[in-house]
Amino acid sequence: MARALFPFLPFFLSAGTCFAAAHTQTLQERCANTAVDDLVVIRASPQGHETISACPPGVDGECIYSLTVGQTYSAGKPDLNADGRPDQLVKHFGSNYGDVDVVHYLGFVQCGDGTAINVLEGQFKDVIAPVVITEPWPDLTATRGCAASGHEEDPPQRIKLSFNPESYRYEEDPKLDPASVCISSP
Repeated sequence: MARALFPFLPFFLSAGTCFAAAHTQTLQERCANTAVDDLVVIRASPQGHETISACPPGVDGECIYSLTVGQTYSAGKPDLNADGRPDQLVKHFGSNYGDVDVVHYLGFVQCGDGTAINVLEGQFKDVIAPVVITEPWPDLTATRGCAASGHEEDPPQRIKLSFNPESYRYEEDPKLDPASVCISSP
């Protein structure tokens, strides 16, 4: 019986390989397949401040990342997908007092129709994109400081953020718990 199946083995192996390779979406496919509540429109403060909104289309005052709350700021406009349009890095301070050590960072990429999708989210002190981006989805560098009282001067943890085309998100490489930066601190 094994001999009878042997001629078909290469076919099954190659068929399995075809099914294992997943189709990665283009930006336009990803934008089209994103629920409207997950799309955002980015608006800058009319007073010229770095305060911005990143809210679903037609929503502003009730959005957590709204200009009216005043806790969401531009952290840079790198062209993450190298399509010639500036994208948006955002830092969000989650309370009225903010948190100088750990900030909620987000990254949004323009869909081309006035909306954008989220491709980055995490708790970091800073997120740095390359100054010149020639290839889509470059690795980013993030830092995270220990937020425990008395550790403000501890050296920050450096984190590599790599784009995962399957999830369409920047992910930590390797994934670290935000509290891990404090473990090595005395």
